[in-house]
Amino acid sequence: MTTQLSQCLRIDLGIPAVQFILATSLVVAALAFWIRGHRSLPGSKWFILGIVFMLWWLASVGFEISSAGKTCKVFWAKAAWPGIVLLPTFWSFFLFEYTLSRPVPRRIVVLCSFVMPAFVFALAATNPLHGLFYSAGTTLRTDATFPYVYYEHGPYFYFSIAYLYVLTMGCTLIAGRAALRADPSVRSFFVKLFLTTIIPIVSNVLHVGFDVKIFDVDPTPFSFAVSVILIFWLITDRRWIDMNAIARDLFFYNSRDLVFVLDRDGTLHNTNQSARDFITRYDQTLKTPPQDLPAFGPVFRQLIDRTTLPENVEIPHDGKHFVARAYPIALGQGQPLLGWAVAFVDITTQKQTADRAIAAERSQAQFLATVSHELRTPLTAINGSLSLLTNSKAKISDTQADSLMRLMTKNAASLAALVNDLLDTQALASSDFNLNREAGDLQEILGDAIASMATFLPEKNITLAYSPLDPLVPVFADSVRLRQVIVNVLSNAMKFSDSGTEVGISLKTTADTATIFIKDNGRGIPPNSEEKVFGRFSQIAEGDERKITGSGLGMHISRQIMLQHGGTISYESTLGAGTTFAISIPLDQTA
Repeated sequence: MTTQLSQCLRIDLGIPAVQFILATSLVVAALAFWIRGHRSLPGSKWFILGIVFMLWWLASVGFEISSAGKTCKVFWAKAAWPGIVLLPTFWSFFLFEYTLSRPVPRRIVVLCSFVMPAFVFALAATNPLHGLFYSAGTTLRTDATFPYVYYEHGPYFYFSIAYLYVLTMGCTLIAGRAALRADPSVRSFFVKLFLTTIIPIVSNVLHVGFDVKIFDVDPTPFSFAVSVILIFWLITDRRWIDMNAIARDLFFYNSRDLVFVLDRDGTLHNTNQSARDFITRYDQTLKTPPQDLPAFGPVFRQLIDRTTLPENVEIPHDGKHFVARAYPIALGQGQPLLGWAVAFVDITTQKQTADRAIAAERSQAQFLATVSHELRTPLTAINGSLSLLTNSKAKISDTQADSLMRLMTKNAASLAALVNDLLDTQALASSDFNLNREAGDLQEILGDAIASMATFLPEKNITLAYSPLDPLVPVFADSVRLRQVIVNVLSNAMKFSDSGTEVGISLKTTADTATIFIKDNGRGIPPNSEEKVFGRFSQIAEGDERKITGSGLGMHISRQIMLQHGGTISYESTLGAGTTFAISIPLDQTA
């Protein structure tokens, strides 16, 4: 028995087939050791286990080839079955987890890793009892380079092979599905993965169906070894197991920035999709040299001529703004320059944000200057009047005292109006601005607003021309706030009108809307000034007109009030011919 066992454990390294198996095993073992350092790979444990049982299978084949008698050869053929079953099993598990990025269900792991392998191995090991795995026709033949066993397969063998075909077909479907659905940047890898998957399937079909052999044995383990070696080539190509490489590819192909790869002479070698789309706007053939591209051409020319980017690398083009970045390509430090990877980063959003921040800073500075001025003027008048009344009371007549009191009252009202505007603006910004809406007559609200302006700027002798409508104009509104809007527009119209002129006021209605028109005969508003007119802390007037007082908040507050009423405020203006403001509000349909 001991002699027979020692004969079965014999390995003849002089046989070329055994030498091939040994070399293949060393390569596969090295691959398994290398993969141990890449545990982040989805399914890596299954890949390593697959390699372990591939080595098991290859070792069994090597011992079978080296053995001389039928008994030993059949023994090793049966001993190979754990590897025969578990190699495609773990290969399937690896493909499942790698391509679908989710773990194999536990019940499938238990069934395919323990139950079915144990069952198939039991069928093979108990063959002497039933003869249904390898039947009586299994014989030793010596008509080849070295003796081999011709196996006559029984039903249990074909059952086991059918089970393995289900697994391997699952491998094929998983790999094929991944190849069809893969991102273009990694699709080439999945196609290669699919091709490597079908190699063992094809070789096993040829062996079982057509008795094709290698070294007079089943070629399947060798084809698996070939698949693994091909995968090792994919690994060295760094396109599948290296997640960083895949991430770089995905970033390159999917980035919205324009990326160009060109050599030292300026020949374009590659682009990402964004750059390709940019080029095709001007050249469908994609043959335009980069140095001839619009907007970006000068950057490429200087890079090629001087190996540096221009000092001003911000490039405006087609309503967008880009910043150029160039990364030299060389094989190593101190090696000759091969070319560049040039990226044009879209900074349009950042530039717009920066512009808005600058505009906000300017607006704030203007606001502080305006508020300081608006506060200083009435405070100076009030302080001056109080000083005169306090320190020179005996020298001031009753008429002069009354005039100083009126002056203080007027300036105190200006301060109160400014503070109210500031409080309203803060409330609007914090969503604490509430309307007290109730049913009312828009004509009555308009009439009150006009009456309150009768004593406004009396020195300018402005006439407010208004003819009321006869019928009721029902609105559901906050009458105080709506009156505030009308007063804001009227005060602006009077401020910017010439002395002795007229401000026309009219009210028109449609089926569902009422609109107040207020027309002045001033200098008009420049085109595209809506942001200034309705912005915070801003005024259109400049030069001499800047003498006109105001916080620059009134029209901003007015727009917000009208929006909360479901209405609008707008204007039409012609320089030199005046401006007409329109205040629209929905009618109260329930009145």
